[in-house]
Amino acid sequence: MSGKSAKLQRQQDRAAARADWAALDLRMLRDDVNWIASLGEASQANAQWQGIIGLALTPHMARIVHEGMDLLGRRRPTQVRAVTLKFATEIEASRHTVKLLDDTQKLYDGVIQDFERIDREHSKAWAPRRNFGMGVKDGRVYSTSRSVEFQRSGRLSERTIVPNEYSNRLGYDIGRAAAAIVRQFGHAPEFTPLPVDLWGEAPSAVTLDRADYYTTRFEPEFPAALKDVLCVIEGSVNSCLHAFKPVEGPFTNPVFRVQFVTVSHALNALDEVRDKYSQLADTPGMTRISSVIDSPQALNLRSLRKLRNRCMHYLIPPTLIGLGDHLPMYGLVESTSPGLSYEIVNAELQHVLAALSDALYSWKQA
Repeated sequence: MSGKSAKLQRQQDRAAARADWAALDLRMLRDDVNWIASLGEASQANAQWQGIIGLALTPHMARIVHEGMDLLGRRRPTQVRAVTLKFATEIEASRHTVKLLDDTQKLYDGVIQDFERIDREHSKAWAPRRNFGMGVKDGRVYSTSRSVEFQRSGRLSERTIVPNEYSNRLGYDIGRAAAAIVRQFGHAPEFTPLPVDLWGEAPSAVTLDRADYYTTRFEPEFPAALKDVLCVIEGSVNSCLHAFKPVEGPFTNPVFRVQFVTVSHALNALDEVRDKYSQLADTPGMTRISSVIDSPQALNLRSLRKLRNRCMHYLIPPTLIGLGDHLPMYGLVESTSPGLSYEIVNAELQHVLAALSDALYSWKQA
């Protein structure tokens, strides 16, 4: 082959690779949108589960919409204007819920201040001594009212007129936007029946006074806002483990990504809490949390930052090889983490989720 022919072949190979990456980006987005559409549709069979799934899913939906808009802007910039976000600011804030204390744009004190403000707004909007909503099953927290309003909750007063009206509209707008984004790529959301009978009894929705609830939970030295953060972490972990995973059906890739993002941020957030309160390292609750954070499985998962980035974002670097939409997690585990496989990482992921769930469940005041 002549030098000119070889150069032409390399250009054609690069063009083909770019087309494959673009196709995989869109495949990931479509899988995510189809998953949330199917999960939302399935949850309507049970009003209690619908509320729990709505609270647990909204921050992840916000991430999908935010990253989907970014992908649309890169791939089809002239079509971005066709997607209108009525709650754009709230979506931007809500997507940070999955980051918790692992948000590089906001330090520990800023996150705590956010949760203190949210508590004041909940207290103003809700009945006295009923300023904290939770979904609980078998003593484990599945969701809290803090999750959707993380970082921004300026319309909570509407709750006094129609319960959950603001959150319902926010969730609806995010779902509508996700569908609108994939339609700009020439696709419509596809609904797949999910085995919701595997959920069993729904978590109970309770409203209570968080001051009373926290007299028996976590370390007494922790501020109430930090305990709010820990409850959001607990709800995120249990939703992934007991709500999303059992009914994942054909959506193993979207569920893996949601679980991996949740575990990555939860471990980093809990490690920050441990560092912040190192004087309490020997308490039973902190000791159990440390045993999870320092486990070989958790340390390995935390080291896979490139994989975390690919689970968070759709844009795939052109340096990654061996990808395909027919592979488990599209081959992203192997391409970002040489020497590891999807099977190994997924097994570690399920182990750490279960260990975190148990450690958070048993974290009582000493």
